[in-house]
Amino acid sequence: MEEMDLVQRYEDSLNRTPKVEESRNFSEFYTKMEDFEAKVETQANHIVFRVSKSNQIIYEKEFVGLTCQQILSSDLNGNMQPEFWLLLKKGKNNQIYAFEYHKGHLKAFQFPTLKGRQNFGYVGNDSLHVDKSYIVRSFDFKNDPYSDLSEGIRACYYSFGIDQSFVLNKTLDLEHIQQ
Repeated sequence: MEEMDLVQRYEDSLNRTPKVEESRNFSEFYTKMEDFEAKVETQANHIVFRVSKSNQIIYEKEFVGLTCQQILSSDLNGNMQPEFWLLLKKGKNNQIYAFEYHKGHLKAFQFPTLKGRQNFGYVGNDSLHVDKSYIVRSFDFKNDPYSDLSEGIRACYYSFGIDQSFVLNKTLDLEHIQQ
């Protein structure tokens, strides 16, 4: 793979960093990738997720009763089609919504739920980030009888395939950093 292809594939990490603008009753999250822009606008009891390509809206969806915690964009499966990842919250529960642009439309796909060992001691406080070719879901855990730590942060590293499948590649238990 040539250096230019590598740079374009992984983009500048600043473009993946979500931007947040907040006022008293309104907040906006957005991310950009190439000529795509994804926004989440929060208003009262609902949010609106909107994706534009070259300043033309190509997708819009409203979620009622949810708040946005985070939005990311990537091309993890290397098919030259961007993915958009939303971390939404309803009460104490976190939900991850994922979409990929394909042939002029956004297609939703199911992000894996936490199962088995990954779910033991789950406390919440989820976050998402991209690490090389992985989408990483991190969250707090406590009192997991199978962990060497009594509490900490668990990071689950998933690869995302061209067929929109996920593979859990590794799970790390990390200590909380004391400040």
